[in-house]
Amino acid sequence: MDRPNVHNNFYYFTAALLFLLVASALVSSTPDGEHHIVVQLVMFFTQLVAYFTLSLGRHWRRFVFVMLVLMLIANILREFTTWHAAPITGLLVSLVFYTGMAIAAARQVLFTGYIESNTIVGAFAVYLLMGLIWTILYLLALELWPEGFNGIQHKDWNDNFGVMTYYSYVTMTTLGYGDISPALPVTRTLAYLQAVAGTFYMAVVVASMVGALRKTK
Repeated sequence: MDRPNVHNNFYYFTAALLFLLVASALVSSTPDGEHHIVVQLVMFFTQLVAYFTLSLGRHWRRFVFVMLVLMLIANILREFTTWHAAPITGLLVSLVFYTGMAIAAARQVLFTGYIESNTIVGAFAVYLLMGLIWTILYLLALELWPEGFNGIQHKDWNDNFGVMTYYSYVTMTTLGYGDISPALPVTRTLAYLQAVAGTFYMAVVVASMVGALRKTK
């Protein structure tokens, strides 16, 4: 594959996101152990891929670099201190990173006036990022309200990452299997907002592509 450029950059990043999802699922399927280290390394790898392959704006690399530094600091605090807010800090950094990336990527792939394979892959990457954003929101809710969900126990958020990612995408696609369900008003609100956002995003993507096709005729 060619070096990262504006015509293939989302291929690399989307592959990294898929690797994160698959890795978190495999980790969740193994006995409890050093899950948090594996999840943190894979998340860090995803940020590195974003730094070296994407170019989504004037200050993009500076933003990613700051997020990388903050993530390292949060992980060090978690591993080597007893600071009770370290897990929430790490989640907040991840939330800012994925949200900023989703906004920047959406600006590049939606309503640009043209369609190419990289644009379509980029739209898919934004969809994956939306699922990860809500995964972090659910994990934050679980940190603040340990009884916020039925079917999942409160423990280290890295150990719950794979399970909560599954719940996030199941909710966003409105499948709703029912094995995990929100138990409090705040988690129920997050769930239906995600369902609405996922449906709305698909409508926006279709409208963007239809508009681009009309311009080419």
